[in-house]
Amino acid sequence: MSLLTENNRQYYEGAQGFRGDGSTVSFTTTFNTNLVFGAASNTNVNYSLNNFKIYTSASATPGSWSEVVADYTVENNTIVFNTPPVNNLYIVVQLKKLDGGNYASTQQEKAYGDAVEKNYGSYAYISLDDVVNNFLVAYVGDGKLIPSVKRTDVVFHAKRGLQEFSYDTLKSVNKLEVTVPHNLSIPMPQDYVNYVNLYWIDNSGVKHVIMPGDGLTTNPTDVFLDDNKGVPIQDEFGNNIDTTSITDYRWKNNFLKNANNQDLLNDTILGW
Repeated sequence: MSLLTENNRQYYEGAQGFRGDGSTVSFTTTFNTNLVFGAASNTNVNYSLNNFKIYTSASATPGSWSEVVADYTVENNTIVFNTPPVNNLYIVVQLKKLDGGNYASTQQEKAYGDAVEKNYGSYAYISLDDVVNNFLVAYVGDGKLIPSVKRTDVVFHAKRGLQEFSYDTLKSVNKLEVTVPHNLSIPMPQDYVNYVNLYWIDNSGVKHVIMPGDGLTTNPTDVFLDDNKGVPIQDEFGNNIDTTSITDYRWKNNFLKNANNQDLLNDTILGW
C-alpha cells in the first residue's frame, strides 16, 4: 500500500535504530508518529512530555542498553546530539508503549506510554481535509485547470470519490495466523482494511467458524513469531520474523484427515 512508510519494527515495536560513526550528530526518525520533545534531562519536569526515549549500547545485547538523559535536542523529528556518538555505538529511539519497550535495563528506564498503540492504523488513511487542500493547491487558481471553485463543491466530489473507491476498487484478501493473548487484543496488521472471516483453530488444526463460513481449516499466508501480547517480533533488519504454522502442523497430524484422505476447503483465519 502506498501509505506504508514504516517498516515492521517501527510499526509493531515502535523502535528505530541507528549507528554512531564518530562524526554524525543528527539522526532523523521516520515514524508515522512525530516526536514530541519536552526536555532531554529526566530531572526536568518536562521530560515526561516526551513521547519517546533514547537508548544506547556498545553491543546491542539484552541488558546492555542505557537511557540517554542529556546532551541532545529534537527538532522536526531529527535528534541532534551535542557531541557525536562514538563509532559503532548502537542507538535506538523507542516510542513510548504500554509494556515499556525492550531496551531498558531497569523498570525506571522503560518507555511507558501509548504512542505506539495510538499509531496502529495510521498507515490506513489520508484525511479528507488533506485531499481537499492538495486539490485546491494543485488545480485551482490563476493559470491552473480550474480558475475558481467553492471549497464545499470540492468536499462534495471528494466524498463521492471515496464512495466510488468502495464500489470499484479491486478487492484482495490476505490471511493471518496469530496467537490471541490473554487480553484478547492484538494490533491490526499494517495493511489491514477490514476483516472478511474469523476462525479459531483447535488442537487438531481444524478451524472453527466464529462467523458464518464454510470449510474446516486454512492456509495462512503470514505466520510471524509474536510475543505474549500478540505483537510480531522483528529481526536486526527491522523485519518480522517468520515462524512455522501451528495450523499446518495440526492439520497435517489430524487423525480424521489422514484416515479419510479428504481434501477440504481452505479459507481465512483473519482476512482483510
